[in-house]
Amino acid sequence: MKKPRGGVAGLPAALSRLAALLVLAMALLVGPARAEILLSDAAGRTVRLAEPARRIVTNESLLLLSLALVDADPVARIAGWAAPQRIDRGMYEAYRQRFPAIDAIPTVGGVLPAKTSVEAILSVKPDLFVVSIWETGWMEAVATLEAAGVPVLFLDGPVNDGKGPAETTAFSVELLAKAVGQATKGRAFGDFLRAHYRRITDRTVTVEPVSVLVDAHAGAVCCSTPGKGNRMTDTLRLAGGKSIGADVPGYDGQLSPEFVLGADPDVYIATGGPHLAAQGGLVLGGGIDAAAAQKSFGDVLSKGMRDGLAAVRGGRAHAVSHQLSISVLNILVFECYAKWMHPALFTDVDPAKTLAEINDRFLAVPLEGTFWIDFKPQ
Repeated sequence: MKKPRGGVAGLPAALSRLAALLVLAMALLVGPARAEILLSDAAGRTVRLAEPARRIVTNESLLLLSLALVDADPVARIAGWAAPQRIDRGMYEAYRQRFPAIDAIPTVGGVLPAKTSVEAILSVKPDLFVVSIWETGWMEAVATLEAAGVPVLFLDGPVNDGKGPAETTAFSVELLAKAVGQATKGRAFGDFLRAHYRRITDRTVTVEPVSVLVDAHAGAVCCSTPGKGNRMTDTLRLAGGKSIGADVPGYDGQLSPEFVLGADPDVYIATGGPHLAAQGGLVLGGGIDAAAAQKSFGDVLSKGMRDGLAAVRGGRAHAVSHQLSISVLNILVFECYAKWMHPALFTDVDPAKTLAEINDRFLAVPLEGTFWIDFKPQ
């Protein structure tokens, strides 16, 4: 007796083909097998995701910019966020034109753990909660969320202590990119960022630091400044400067006019944003034209003894978007710092070219507006 051709041993060929079709049908119903995503976050925790995150809740609305670097539709992944007003209005409007669904993102939780409602976070059914900076106060919320089946990912934390802005920022983008299934794009931006930071830090390591006043959220009164515990202070050091507020304890503090005039720093740098328009402060950011930014800067420099500083009188006064400086695009601010403090050393560095490349290669929505300016006396 002959064996049936082409079948599984002991089965007729027709029955074997039927079995194969059934297996194929079941595979199509179940879908492709998904490998578990294993992440090591900035708090030193191991985080497991069954699949790329699709419904993210975050305590930091500026996560939008991080997602936009690695995802063609960053808005679609955000199921809820805290304090959307932290995104400057011009940036927000640019995203709104491209992704109108941004207006429907619910505000849930809070920037700080003490102001966060776990119930509100769970109400939007997230598959991942992303936290910008690790704090011990988050651990109670973490335990509750994880018990409810929601993983928690820290993009910044103790793992990054002392690593500097290049590695800290690259780590956060690469980690988030892995969480949403875009690891290759995350590595590409991380490599870009490290290279751009290195071309500055390789030179500033041997320069004499320039004294700088950072006038944060510049308005009628001078001067609030980053303190010893603020990464902006360390960023200035890496760019070749020394903040005159570097010894202020904590995150930030107020410098007296007498101290500022006595220090008379070599360079003056103000930070601002669209939100300061109502207070007569420095207006910079998305959708702001250069003339409006320049006028607001001139108005600020005429207040609170700033025009008594040699840096202002000598044309060494500059301004930058505060929100940009605390965002994942801080390389643009770093390049500005380096050029402003050591112009002869960095003639080949052009923040505008860097922004153009970021817009072209990475961002889902181009960053457009006035984000830094040099003071031009009328």
